[in-house]
Amino acid sequence: MLEELINLCKKVVRCLVEDNFSCLEQDNALSRVSEEDIKRVLKDYGGLISILPDEAFATNAFEVYRYNDNSGYSIDLDLWINNTRSDLTLKLDVKTDDCNKILSYRILDILVM
Repeated sequence: MLEELINLCKKVVRCLVEDNFSCLEQDNALSRVSEEDIKRVLKDYGGLISILPDEAFATNAFEVYRYNDNSGYSIDLDLWINNTRSDLTLKLDVKTDDCNKILSYRILDILVM
């Protein structure tokens, strides 16, 4: 399951790096925060968001919490700005089925932590 969550995080960050919000909209990932909100936060923070290095997933830059009711996961992922780990954190909500297959995900927030 961890590999699927990592791949999902990589996909979301790639969409952000490429300014491709249509892929996030297609997945209904922007139901809590809008494209405009995300762009504003990234602009206000400064720098350019970067593709995550593999090391990002082997550190506390990537934290996964399983919900007590086994309905999915909450993910906190530090973003990389100008190829350096930042304190800007992407928060994701991932819903899974009884077999732990990803059903949906949404961006909850991007904030400084």
